[in-house]
Amino acid sequence: MKIKLIVCTLFCFSTFVTNAQMTDLEKYNKEKEVILSIIINSVQFDSVYSSKQVYFKANELLSIDTPICVKKDKKKVKIKNEINGQYVVVGDFTMPKVNPQTARVQLEILPQEYLLNLRLEKVKGTWTITNHLIMKD
Repeated sequence: MKIKLIVCTLFCFSTFVTNAQMTDLEKYNKEKEVILSIIINSVQFDSVYSSKQVYFKANELLSIDTPICVKKDKKKVKIKNEINGQYVVVGDFTMPKVNPQTARVQLEILPQEYLLNLRLEKVKGTWTITNHLIMKD
């Protein structure tokens, strides 16, 4: 009887922990979606990316399976493994998982070889680009 109780308790606890982790991951991906939307609709991004359709190359930071919906001028951004023409690679995305107030994002725009580094802060619930650096390789 005690073994059944212990097994049941462990199962319930592991289910609770898994659900909490999924909720945190969903919140993190939502913040990521908002930040990427702000960036690709910014003047800084427009100064280095000229195509009407925005393509992200899939990598470990932004995979094809990442559940985000980012739009530029009402067109949904596409994440692909193989891209011909101009595209963006997320080189770095640093944001605290708990109560994020700042974020740092590095985008590489290819084939032009621009590097766009941005720092964002959450001010009164809204993400704002506070600093940026554009480099040409």
